[in-house]
Amino acid sequence: MAGLPVQMGLLSVLLLVAFWPILTGMYGSWFDEHAYMEHGVLVAPAAAYMAWTKKERLKTIPRKPSLWGVFLLVWGASQALLGVAAQWVWASRTAFLISLVGCIALLFGLQMVKELTYPLGVLILMVAPPTFIFERVTLSLQLLASRLGESCLELLGYSVLREGNILELVGVKLSVEEACSGIRSLLAILFMCAMYNYFFVEGRSLRAWIFALAVPIAILGNAGRIVATGIASQYNRSLISGTAHETFGYVSVAIAAVGCMMVHIALISIQRAWRSYHG
Repeated sequence: MAGLPVQMGLLSVLLLVAFWPILTGMYGSWFDEHAYMEHGVLVAPAAAYMAWTKKERLKTIPRKPSLWGVFLLVWGASQALLGVAAQWVWASRTAFLISLVGCIALLFGLQMVKELTYPLGVLILMVAPPTFIFERVTLSLQLLASRLGESCLELLGYSVLREGNILELVGVKLSVEEACSGIRSLLAILFMCAMYNYFFVEGRSLRAWIFALAVPIAILGNAGRIVATGIASQYNRSLISGTAHETFGYVSVAIAAVGCMMVHIALISIQRAWRSYHG
C-alpha cells in the first residue's frame, strides 16, 4: 500500500503525457462557438465532485488490481492511434476515457470501477458527439424547431411562411441556424440532468425517464425561443440578433432545466399515486 501514491502519480503522468495533444484539442472544443460544448469545462469538476461524495464508500472497497486494466489500456492506446491516423476526433477523445478506466481497474480493481460507474459515465458528456451523428441530428432538429415555431406563431395569430428552416414574418426573415436547432441546449440539458439525477433522483427508472424526457423538453424549450424571437421581431428588430438573441438562448436553457425538475416532481406524484392505488 505504501507504493500506491507513487503508482497513482506515475500512471497519471503517463496518461496525461500520452494524451496531451488529444486533451488540449478537446479543451479547445469547449470554447469553439461552432462545437456547442460550453458545458464541457464543467464536466470533469462535476464528475470529480460526484466521486468525492462517495469517498467513505470507496474507502471500504478492497483493493484488487485487475489485469482487465491492462487490456483497457491497450485498447485505449490502440483506439487513440487509430483515431488520430483516421482523423476521427471522437474516437481519439473517448480513447482517453477508456484508458482512464483502465488505470482505475489496474490500480484498484473492477469493483472500484463499478462503484464509480456514474461519475465516469458523465465524463462522456465532455466529448462532442461524432460529426456524422451531430450533423444528422442538427439538421433534423433545425427542421423540427422550424415547424414547431411556425405552428406556435400561427396559433398566436402571426402570419408565417416557412421554407425549410427559414421563417418569414411581416417585414422580417428568421433563419433557424444550427445554434438555434436545439443541439446546444440539448447537450447542456443532458449534462444538467446527469447532475440532477445523481444528487436528487432515486431509482434507475426515474433517472432513465428524466434523461429520455430531456430531449423533447429541450426541443420545446428551443421552439419557445424561436417563438419569442419571432414575436420580438414584430416590435423591435434589434432583438433578433446580438446580445438579445443570445439571451433568448440562455433563457430557453434555464426554462428547459426547470422543466426537467417539474418532470421529476410529476413522475414522483404518478409513482406515489400508482403505489397508493395498487397498495
